[in-house]
Order: sequence, then C-alpha cells, then structure tokens
Amino acid sequence: MTVLEGDLNDTTPQSGKGVIDQWLEQLHKTDNAKDITNTLEQVKTQLESDQINPQELSDLLNTLATQTVEFSTLMGSEGDIAPRLDGLASALRTLAGQMQHQ
Repeated sequence: MTVLEGDLNDTTPQSGKGVIDQWLEQLHKTDNAKDITNTLEQVKTQLESDQINPQELSDLLNTLATQTVEFSTLMGSEGDIAPRLDGLASALRTLAGQMQHQ
C-alpha cells in the first residue's frame, strides 16, 4: 500500500518490483489465483521494460484491481483480508488513473 499510495513522481518501476515478487510468491501457493498471478506477471514485465507504456500499464492495473476485488470475495467475510484487498483494489485503480495522466 505504501508504494501504491505514494507520489507517482517519486516512485520508480523498481519500487514496485520487490512488492510484486512478494505477492507472486504468496499467490503461487494459493488456489484460485491463476488470473491475478498472470496479470501481476504482466505488470512486472511492463515495469522491467526499457520503455513503459503508460496506457498498457494503466489497463493492467485496472484489470488487476478488478481481479483483486473478485479474489477478495473468495476470501469470505472472516477477518480483515477482504476489506484490505478491497483497499488494495482501490489504490490500484487510483494508480491506474494517475498513469493515464502521465
């Protein structure tokens, strides 16, 4: 959340790659996470690119936000995981919007 909610001008592609790697490690252990894992891999590839395409990255982040909300519904209402995933989805959508205005 710190990376996503930070100032986009102060954020580098490398800021997100470590976080993505941590998420991917956890998601590879989780059932029903294939779609979100694939999208995260695409985001990581985009961040590793020499020339990031802001529109494509924005589209990927919006897709990831939608998949995150869908994934949160699979988590059920127990505990605080679903609301935290919903917050993550909101932050992803905000970042996607900022990418479109770069």
